[in-house]
Amino acid sequence: MPSEQFDKRSGAATPRTTALGHPKGDLWLLLAGLPVLGLLVGLALPRLARWVSGSPVLPWRDGVAFVGRLDAPWQTGLVMAAGLVAGLALAFTAIAEAMRLELSDDQVRIEQHDTVRVLERADVSAVFRDGKHLVILGRDSAELARGEHGASAAALADAFRAHGYPWRDADPHAALFRRWIPGAPGLPAEVHALLKAREAAMKRDSGRDARDLAEAVREAGFVVRDEKGEQHWRPLAGGGGA
Repeated sequence: MPSEQFDKRSGAATPRTTALGHPKGDLWLLLAGLPVLGLLVGLALPRLARWVSGSPVLPWRDGVAFVGRLDAPWQTGLVMAAGLVAGLALAFTAIAEAMRLELSDDQVRIEQHDTVRVLERADVSAVFRDGKHLVILGRDSAELARGEHGASAAALADAFRAHGYPWRDADPHAALFRRWIPGAPGLPAEVHALLKAREAAMKRDSGRDARDLAEAVREAGFVVRDEKGEQHWRPLAGGGGA
């Protein structure tokens, strides 16, 4: 919960702030659980490869056969070490991708994707959870921020409401979203092109390109979000279709 702080020299109150990062339990799970899982996968992988190598429809047969032959103790150790490194990499990636927030009555400070952004309270029209994502909307209903956050919806709601932000239980514009169908009416041709490029970026798992293209869609007057692997769109508040 937010706490008021005081300047020791002047005795004046400083703005209340609330920090919202990874819950400690989630941090331990990521930093310990994923590396251990990587070790176990590394230990089991050669045995699993030998077990499936007889399948007549097995893809990448040569690669699977190679892994299955790694049965010497030092080879198993190398595979386990690779699993450990992969687990650590996944853990640190997950931590870096998640939002870290610092709230005050006047602004939200967001650390995400190795960048820091500051949103003014006056520019925020709604805050809500969308699945695992925390979403902050601007006055024109555009997404100012979206990202995974480990805190519960109740904890987030309490923190934002304590600082006077308009927390919503769901997306207030959810009913306006439509599934994107290439070439369908309702969107300008240039937005169709942006969404097609974004679809390709998502297929090659390029998160940065997907975010940049979503920003380009916003500049064209629309919002895009992902649902079950498909893109859905809506116009900005006050905007319109083609």
